[in-house]
Amino acid sequence: MLSAVLEQTLNGLMAGSVYVLVALGMVLIYGVMHVLNFAHGVLLMVGAYVCHFFFVRLTGSYPLSILLSAAVLALLGIALERAVFRPLQGNLRNQVIASLGLILVFENLVIALWGPNALQMKVAATAALVPLGEMRFSVQHLLVIAVTLAVVLVLFSFLKFSKFGTAIRATSQDRMAAMVVGIPVERVDWITFGLGTALAALGGALIGPLFIVFPQMGDAPMVKGLAGILLGGMGSVPGAVIGGFIIGIAESVSTVFLPTDYRDSVAFIVMVLILLVWPRGIFGVSVRGED
Repeated sequence: MLSAVLEQTLNGLMAGSVYVLVALGMVLIYGVMHVLNFAHGVLLMVGAYVCHFFFVRLTGSYPLSILLSAAVLALLGIALERAVFRPLQGNLRNQVIASLGLILVFENLVIALWGPNALQMKVAATAALVPLGEMRFSVQHLLVIAVTLAVVLVLFSFLKFSKFGTAIRATSQDRMAAMVVGIPVERVDWITFGLGTALAALGGALIGPLFIVFPQMGDAPMVKGLAGILLGGMGSVPGAVIGGFIIGIAESVSTVFLPTDYRDSVAFIVMVLILLVWPRGIFGVSVRGED
């Protein structure tokens, strides 16, 4: 029983890593622009397709393909911010409608470009196994966790210690005050949006070799990432990390005790129970004027 729990905990860390990458991108964009982009999961899917294209058709190098897919999706994110979300800034209803429309646009676009059949991305790391006690995990499995933890560390350091990271934090706290002190708020917006979509692409590129690449592969990470955001506290970067990992571990460990059909339900039950204790999430803070 203990070995099964440990195995599923590691599986949960892997799944939670993907949720964390999605949640981090959404939190950054929401914190700076107050845009809740429901198309963020589909951008993870596009990132996986782009990584597959670079790996299979052009480079043959998986690490290089990951970097290229993140760069392409960052540019795509900047284009979406400029063309779609900036004109709708301040209009939450139209932002939601636009992001839902983007889901259909990108799902149909990848079907038109790559066809309706699922794709496989075979990399050496998925076949190589690492023994951990009595258990064995693929190198890719551990790579997903390690890369996510490294990204979290770099992102925290960037936001806390860099000049532009300070500008992002200042803009998220008070846009008008940031403008007054000379922070280029528009530049902060599009760079943050590009960074958020690059994180989604990274998630898609990392899980692509472990599973299959198909048009709806971003739906579950999107929902679980959003659940992690709510659990950790809306707008909290540390909360997105903790919430994403909690959701991933809870749903995986539950399969030791319950049929796998219930894993999604367990994750959301855990979220609801924690929110009953902390209504604003674990790291949520009260906002002036709220009851």
